[in-house]
Amino acid sequence: MAGFFRISNNILSLAGEVKRLGFSKNNPSYIPDDYLEKQEFIVMRTCHGIGDWCIMSAMPRLLKEKYPNCKVYVPSDIMLKKIFGQMLNNWGYGTFDCSQMPYHIFNNNPYVDEFVDDYYGEVFHDHYKIYDDDNDKVPLMEQMLNFWQFKENEYLNSAPEIYFSKDEEEFGDKLIKQTFGSETFGYIGASSTYGTSGDTNLIIEKIKNNPNICWFYYGEQPIEETDLNFLKNTISVKNMNLTIRQQMYLKCKSKVNVGNETGMALWASRYSPSYVLGHKFYVKVHGPETEGKPRKRPFQHGNYVKTAKYL
Repeated sequence: MAGFFRISNNILSLAGEVKRLGFSKNNPSYIPDDYLEKQEFIVMRTCHGIGDWCIMSAMPRLLKEKYPNCKVYVPSDIMLKKIFGQMLNNWGYGTFDCSQMPYHIFNNNPYVDEFVDDYYGEVFHDHYKIYDDDNDKVPLMEQMLNFWQFKENEYLNSAPEIYFSKDEEEFGDKLIKQTFGSETFGYIGASSTYGTSGDTNLIIEKIKNNPNICWFYYGEQPIEETDLNFLKNTISVKNMNLTIRQQMYLKCKSKVNVGNETGMALWASRYSPSYVLGHKFYVKVHGPETEGKPRKRPFQHGNYVKTAKYL
């Protein structure tokens, strides 16, 4: 059973226990008409990793395309801390402050009107969605916008997106030029779950299909200590101490992205071919009760991204 949360007037409460979050397409419920008529919308998630938020990054644009005069708000760090409190510590693995996640995702987004500290009224977050029990490969964004009474043709362009500032572009272009000059480059992502959740030979094969390019490498382990140690033309990104958005610029400008499944790998897939090795097995971050067990329905909760190339 899963807890269905309600957020109203900046207060989080448990609405009830359900077998699956959301509403089945066989018995759907939809967002109230009076909420849509007000056209004062807030984009909200109840999970707070990079991947959790980035797969919703197209929502402000899609709302503005349907309702050109609406206001679209995103929660500030103050609002997230107020609503979720210590629950925020469940994400980030001790490496970053998850209350900052909306800024990483939505900074410079022309479709976001404001980061807000409060929102009075009902918040229709990611638990409010319409799922298809016969098709797990429906992105969360599309499930949510179905609940928001969007027609199918109004949410098809739902892949994750990012909007860089001029300063971010200039910084990234300078770094790329200083590192590789005019050489073609790719990006390899090997997160903390690399080698534990799927067959990394699939990643190696894809890398070898691009033999004549240089590589940015982000990994929790030095590349020499992994099965990617045959590569010689790599530059370690972790040693550069870049921000999440600075790393994303490199990924978006790469000829190709290859790696195990992370939020950033999915986020870049609109801009650069992104080959993603999904989690075939549950890993530590999924919880000790499931660690090591096969994932029979890895996309059941909506984390499928149509533009990603799954290995």
